[in-house]
Amino acid sequence: MFAINPVSMRAAVLVAAAAALTVPVKTVLAQSPRQSTSRATAAPVDSMAAVLDSLARDGNGIALQRRNVHAGAQSVPAGTTVSGSIASWRGPLDVRGTVTGNAVAIGGDVIVHPGAIVRGDAIAVGGKVQADGGTVDGEMRTLSALTVGPLAAAHARTPAQATKRSVSLAVGWYLVLAVIGFFIAFIARGNLEAVAEHIRTEFSRSFFYGLVAQAAFLPALIVAIVVLAITVIGILLIPFAIVGFILGAAGAIALGFIAMSYVTGEATMRWRGAVSPYGPPPVVQFILIGLSLYFVLWMLGGVFSWAGWFGALLRLIGAMVTWVAVTVGMGATLLSRGGTRATATAPPVIPRPSADYDWQTPTPVSGVAAARRPTPPPRSARR
Repeated sequence: MFAINPVSMRAAVLVAAAAALTVPVKTVLAQSPRQSTSRATAAPVDSMAAVLDSLARDGNGIALQRRNVHAGAQSVPAGTTVSGSIASWRGPLDVRGTVTGNAVAIGGDVIVHPGAIVRGDAIAVGGKVQADGGTVDGEMRTLSALTVGPLAAAHARTPAQATKRSVSLAVGWYLVLAVIGFFIAFIARGNLEAVAEHIRTEFSRSFFYGLVAQAAFLPALIVAIVVLAITVIGILLIPFAIVGFILGAAGAIALGFIAMSYVTGEATMRWRGAVSPYGPPPVVQFILIGLSLYFVLWMLGGVFSWAGWFGALLRLIGAMVTWVAVTVGMGATLLSRGGTRATATAPPVIPRPSADYDWQTPTPVSGVAAARRPTPPPRSARR
């Protein structure tokens, strides 16, 4: 439709004004070619797209489709009809026929000649609107400046940048969780052991409770806010309740996931036969091993982020495995009431003594007395 030449690239200075409150259009369109070229070399941006973006977000502006904007002076001949809107880029717009949409000139004037009809609005950006005998059904607006700058251009990441970002995120989360696990192991080891025991003995039930907790999080928060809003004091406590609710949920998720990592690391070491039956279990070592196993999944997804569907599949697998671990850990945390409730274990079964020892009499002190069976007196004594 148009070609960007060194003259049209003068509007690239709009990128530098992205943080400004006002973009003077006349100044933008009057940039020198050398300055425009240097800015375009430093950050290549579509100047027309930047101005159209600012125009669409301006309170007095209008949204235009790129296909309706044409470079240079434009004209609508008499007796012709343009369906939709028409706009000129760095030139005047002469309307002698009919425009069913809007007539816009960016860096020029809009001139509505006698007999011309504009069904929409007539807008001149960096120019003026002249109703020279024509009819404008909508508004006639002249904008000397746009009140907003263009949005920052979103540049696609290169494969190397995408890989670096994914790997950095995985490493960052691993370090954060490792620090959290270290503190939990030394400060709340009893709670950690209780949650881990629920994961070992009630895995399915923990997963179900985790699902229920995730589904009920937002409704429970809304109910709490509504209940607090009944009283004046409760209204004042709503912000604190929201923060406390979110922190409590985050704590339950963190404790549950660390406990799940602990169980995963312990099971891995037992499978390899590397767990000593003597002494306390190495809790920190188990946590780090479990976290490392989950970390490997995310690392693979990050390293292969450039590999299209294969990288997406690896990331999906990592996300699903992590979600299951978080859900089970959160459910076990709720079941154990934050690790303060132990699992309900069945009482030990005492085997029944065999028939050969039924004659023995148990004593309350030492259990079963090792008494001999009574023997009859000698026959000679009975005579």
